[in-house]
Amino acid sequence: MDSLMTKDAAIALGVSQRQVTDLLHAGKLTGEQLGDGTWLVSPRSIAERRSFNAGAGRTWSAASSWALLAELSGKSTTALSQSTIARIRRRIRTSSAEEIARKVATRTKVHRYTADSFERTASELVLTGKSAAHRIDSDLTRQTQAVEGYVPEGDLEEFVRRHLLFADENGDVAIYERSGELNVDGAYAAHAVIAADLARSTATRERAAGIAALEKTRQQWLATHTR
Repeated sequence: MDSLMTKDAAIALGVSQRQVTDLLHAGKLTGEQLGDGTWLVSPRSIAERRSFNAGAGRTWSAASSWALLAELSGKSTTALSQSTIARIRRRIRTSSAEEIARKVATRTKVHRYTADSFERTASELVLTGKSAAHRIDSDLTRQTQAVEGYVPEGDLEEFVRRHLLFADENGDVAIYERSGELNVDGAYAAHAVIAADLARSTATRERAAGIAALEKTRQQWLATHTR
């Protein structure tokens, strides 16, 4: 599908053209800026934005979102203040899995690439989303012709150079920016992180599986945490 002008992207997202431009500058939409300053917006990024639109109300900071997913995954949050822990736990109690999925989606930016070797690239990433879907839903199989993950350590640009990745908004390699503590389980991200990233998918079945896994994890957390 051809790229869209900002006015068409604004209509698709139900926001103003100025908001679309702000999202482009913030990296929350992807597109190409032409020499005259005009933006062409990626239809894929619009579809992804619509699938996890944060909706009304205040957004959650990246730090709070990462901490909430760590809490759901049973990881320690002792480094946080008691007031922050209390706020995170209150959000888990009062927010639906759908709302959690929408809010935490804005904690990270996704970069897309093409790769010479999916297998080699995947072997050096902490896998999440589609690449780890089988970890949270036995009915979903791991994607072999697509890779989604986090760079475990070091610089993203260095990783891209070393793996000969080429920027491509329609590429099948999706690397998520890590702006918080990335808890891992072997080669995979923590359970709640996988679920949250899968919930970003524009594929209905995958998104539903991600939200269902978040809700299951939330219910397990509620069963072990009293007020």
